[in-house]
Amino acid sequence: MEMSVPGPADRPNARRPPDWAVEQAVDELPESTEWSIITQRAWELTRAAKERDDERHDEYDDPDQGGEA
Repeated sequence: MEMSVPGPADRPNARRPPDWAVEQAVDELPESTEWSIITQRAWELTRAAKERDDERHDEYDDPDQGGEA
């Protein structure tokens, strides 16, 4: 799948989601999807991964939830 991805010069102040999230979003979405939609999905994937990571850490930190005492 060949896509035109805007470079940093197109929006120099815009933050870009992690490459792994962009790649996963590109794989999930139809080939003709606009870059803004791909970016939005990539940020959703990034947030979901962070939430999973935070929950995993909380599991080990909270004795009431079976974590460390």
